[in-house]
Amino acid sequence: MSGPFMHMYFHTQPQDTVLFKTWNVTDAGTMAWVCAVIVVAGIMLEAMKFGRWKIEKWQKRREEVLTKSYFTRLFSPIHVAQSILFMIQLCFSYILMLIFMTFSVWLGLAVVVGLGIGYLIFGSRME
Repeated sequence: MSGPFMHMYFHTQPQDTVLFKTWNVTDAGTMAWVCAVIVVAGIMLEAMKFGRWKIEKWQKRREEVLTKSYFTRLFSPIHVAQSILFMIQLCFSYILMLIFMTFSVWLGLAVVVGLGIGYLIFGSRME
């Protein structure tokens, strides 16, 4: 009886289960595709952080922000949108953390490379 793979130590075997019982990596080709998807997800996370930063910077420039009360700003459409983006960003972050916790060296490297490329592209643009 063959079940999902789960190693409790860092390993380089291509057999692994990623996030869901049905998402099994069984060979090197599948591992390469999964790593590519994870790299893109890491870049997307950094892009999301950059987008939230741009919205916040734009919002701070607006004059009316200074004249509104705290509660008016709290429920403004921009703040609600930022809060939703933050929740999505948080989910992405935890998903990438869980992928890293599969203890696969390749998946862990894909997370680090994706976040690193994303930071290279977007992080330097943030003041």
